Amino acid sequence: MRSISPSLFTLCFALLFIGCSAVPVLNDSPDPQLQQKYDSAVQLMRQHETAQAKVLLKQLIDRYPDLAGPHVNMGIIQLTEEDPSAAEQSFNTALQINPGNLPAHNQLGIALRMLGRFQEAEHAYLNVLKLEPDYLTAHRNLGILYDLYLARPEPALKHYKRCQALSDSPDREIERWVVDLQRRVKSSK
Repeated sequence: MRSISPSLFTLCFALLFIGCSAVPVLNDSPDPQLQQKYDSAVQLMRQHETAQAKVLLKQLIDRYPDLAGPHVNMGIIQLTEEDPSAAEQSFNTALQINPGNLPAHNQLGIALRMLGRFQEAEHAYLNVLKLEPDYLTAHRNLGILYDLYLARPEPALKHYKRCQALSDSPDREIERWVVDLQRRVKSSK
């Protein structure tokens, strides 16, 4: 069984930062500085200035507790700090605010996987795909979960292939995983 490479781990977090920051926090914000603070926090996250980003996100959460975005990004930071329990709480708060928040469901799956709660992680990723069947990172994460944690190569293969089909350019690492899984599935029959 192979492990997740550090570059894959970094790529997943980069995609999640982009996904979380692409949506405005509020359409008609009562505070004109709200979007600016949120954008600053996301920029700090991208620059790996997590301590400063946490301060801004905490300010946003304290002032606007009913916004999902700051909770999601706080959870992402908590994951990078290897605190999946705190991250789980942040993602669950975001989902209470906005049950359709795709990054929150996807990130919750990562937190649950890190906590060893694989069935719950699977459920979180499947929730993403119910809401958005073409959510690339959920297919990738579900493939990884099935392949590395649940020893279910056939569904892993399905999700890796779907991830490749949704990607703008071929992912060499996933291509290798597909070839490996195809061999394993074929030899097990």
